[in-house]
Amino acid sequence: MFKSTRKVYKGLTRRYEGPYEVVQKVGTRSYKLALPPHLKIHPVFHVSLLKPYHRDKEDPSRSESHRAPIANVVSYDKEVDEILADRVIHKRGTPNWTEYYVRWKGLPDSEASWECEHDLWQFRDMIEAYESKA
Repeated sequence: MFKSTRKVYKGLTRRYEGPYEVVQKVGTRSYKLALPPHLKIHPVFHVSLLKPYHRDKEDPSRSESHRAPIANVVSYDKEVDEILADRVIHKRGTPNWTEYYVRWKGLPDSEASWECEHDLWQFRDMIEAYESKA
């Protein structure tokens, strides 16, 4: 699958992602793929954006990345005690994003801080628990 969903420096991203299973043919030149839910993009692609997958018979692990994922930029040494509040940030020219007011374990309440949702990837279960209570 061709990767053109975000503005990111070209040298930092791979041109293709996958492999993903073709679920069905849509029209004459498009295919629907079985994408993981975290991608959050439309699953139908024109044939020009796809290329066939060929397994490497000599070294199957050759195409696997041995680096940490680029999206996981922030890593916290501390643990979330509780999520106290949330807010949506509206800034002209950019998509809205959610921040959570986090109380950290072992730190006083004065050290609570607003953190972006995507930076709290390690604590996804805490966010889901907070949202189910709200």
